[in-house]
Amino acid sequence: MTLQEQIRKDMVTAMKSRETDVVDILRVAAGEFGRIGKDLDDGQVIKVIRKLSENATELENHREAEILDKYLPQMLDEAEIKAIISEILIEKFYSGMKDMGKVMGDIKTRPDSHLIDGKISSKLVKEMLS
Repeated sequence: MTLQEQIRKDMVTAMKSRETDVVDILRVAAGEFGRIGKDLDDGQVIKVIRKLSENATELENHREAEILDKYLPQMLDEAEIKAIISEILIEKFYSGMKDMGKVMGDIKTRPDSHLIDGKISSKLVKEMLS
């Protein structure tokens, strides 16, 4: 079952149990999925959920963030991200700050890019290229 299907199933379950706060936030998520496309892969769904969760956290809607966060996978830690960056630097022979955009682009094209925090990876790339 895809993540998008799981969210729809959970929304139906929440409707039956009259959990209006869960239904409301999952409807918002489903609406965002519809704006992007009909059938999304899990990576696309995770990006949408992560953005909604970040927005809820910024607005201090902790209950909404809690509901959304249960659909997010565990992000890669700093050591794992550093290993990925090292691999890219060695493979592509990147060596200076002029290559930072290329490294970040390579990170974003990886199949596991939805598990990599952009702020952390940017900080590590700067450190490793300096």
